[in-house]
Amino acid sequence: MNHAASEPTPQAPVLDVVALGESMLTLRPRSNQATFEWEVCGAESNVVRYCAALGLQTAWISQLGTDFAGDLVLSVIEAAGVDVSEVRRVSDRQTGLMLKEATTGDRRVRYYRSGSAAAHMAPPMGASLRRNPRILHLTGITLGLSSTCRELVESLVGDRVSAPCLSFDINWRPAIWDGGDPSTALREAANQCDIVFVGLDEARDLWGATSAAEIRALLPDPGTLVVKDAANGAHVDLASRKLFVPALRGPVVEPVGAGDAFAAGFLFGILRHGRDIEACLRLGHITAMSALAQPSDVGPVANSRTMQLLLDMPPHQWRAAHLDLTCPEHRVGTDFGPLSTS
Repeated sequence: MNHAASEPTPQAPVLDVVALGESMLTLRPRSNQATFEWEVCGAESNVVRYCAALGLQTAWISQLGTDFAGDLVLSVIEAAGVDVSEVRRVSDRQTGLMLKEATTGDRRVRYYRSGSAAAHMAPPMGASLRRNPRILHLTGITLGLSSTCRELVESLVGDRVSAPCLSFDINWRPAIWDGGDPSTALREAANQCDIVFVGLDEARDLWGATSAAEIRALLPDPGTLVVKDAANGAHVDLASRKLFVPALRGPVVEPVGAGDAFAAGFLFGILRHGRDIEACLRLGHITAMSALAQPSDVGPVANSRTMQLLLDMPPHQWRAAHLDLTCPEHRVGTDFGPLSTS
């Protein structure tokens, strides 16, 4: 399987969301701890896989080895409906690997990505960016992989021609940074983007910020700042307007990947609901439940009927809402009683 970069044709569809970054083959133990299963993980490809499931036209840009792991990664992302035509395969570097370890009361992630094919990405990359995607999504993970990846991200956020809207998720991963000053690099990159996602816990670790207002003072330039406060909910700051929407309640199997799902739902909202920022936040929370409700980073999204039911709820009902995506009918309820999705 070899996907080479090619010039876009005049018939190429307009891309809604393009993401650039590393994805890895991931191994995790089954519930009995005696055997393993595999999946594909990567913040940026998680986002476009969710966006594709929500009906958007998406593409993923990266580098993979010509190894079997690279074949698996590429096939999974392509099968999700994501354009992978600009993923480079390189023969002298391996595809990244991640191990999810679970013991009683403890979950750990170990990366084996140093020197990977993706870590050797460098500018220029991404002919699809000449197709003027509506949103280019980047993360701080790519910024920290290597000096050449840092140059690549800095060139993209500094080039306002790459996309009408730049989306950036801080995604603070201390284990992958190879030096430099991450707190400054992440601030500088984020302040050149239009939409920025950051967790309150990340901001506390990076900058000592303990509130959405303190984070806004550090990141004054993005038009849309989204601050995620774990299971409590998410704040959005549009400079002229601020809003908080509480998170949904529901089954939580594994929290990893929920931030990527939230970002995808929010970006879907931006493209489909414009400046209805409450709808964007709700769609972020709804999509995050897809990741929370099962062990993989990317799970099945709520159907359109369920989404509309949740979007139409008045605020007091939303605050009491819970969503169970573990059952095929997607049960929606509130503290006042169950609701039908039919």
